[in-house]
Amino acid sequence: MRNFLKIAVIAVAVAAASSDAFAQFGVNIGYMTSNTRPALAGIDAHNSRTNGFTVGIDSELKLIGNFLSIQPGLYYQHLLASEDIAEIAGLAAKNTYSDFFLAVPIHFKLGFNIIPDRMLRLYVFAGPTFEIGLKSADKISLSGRDISGEVSYNYYTGEFKTSSTELDNLVASYFPEGEKLYGRFDVMLGGGIGLQVIKFLDIKVGYDYGMIDRYRTDVEGRQPANRGQFYVGVGIRI
Repeated sequence: MRNFLKIAVIAVAVAAASSDAFAQFGVNIGYMTSNTRPALAGIDAHNSRTNGFTVGIDSELKLIGNFLSIQPGLYYQHLLASEDIAEIAGLAAKNTYSDFFLAVPIHFKLGFNIIPDRMLRLYVFAGPTFEIGLKSADKISLSGRDISGEVSYNYYTGEFKTSSTELDNLVASYFPEGEKLYGRFDVMLGGGIGLQVIKFLDIKVGYDYGMIDRYRTDVEGRQPANRGQFYVGVGIRI
């Protein structure tokens, strides 16, 4: 999987090195929502929907006139979800789940002028996005029975932390310390559609689906946990 990341980095570097007067650079920010399929049959846990934002930069390099181009980029994705849990070991619990990624999309883009001179331009895009997970963690706030505090668990490293020694023994039976449940790397395929208005304003929507099962464990009854993500973005092109 590390080879995928190397390929993505090399592709961006080559694209940047080969940029010329016809290249357009963009800064983008947008809303993103993501979901992961349940890890175990009949268990939803936190593997539902997370919401957040994505922000990044890209470079559009023309391949065939104004018709076909390639658009590599570098994006940060910040996703969160919060839910109340009925209880854990008789304690009231609230869970906050976080997912942060660094993404390298490499999209091929077809564009059509609706109004000449890029005053209004419709385009479609598609291609792979190489992603590396920066953080994926649960933070659970517990209270009741004269015990209160927070517990956090990192799905990439398998480590958990507690805010008090009272919670150590309790947490040990719920969190598999040392077991790395998630893999950091993913390759997503997707595409979308967008509008470029008055040359510089860029509006787009897109969807990506992960090709790699996030879960590294082999548990009986486990279903694949492939991410899907939808996003709406606004950017400025120069």
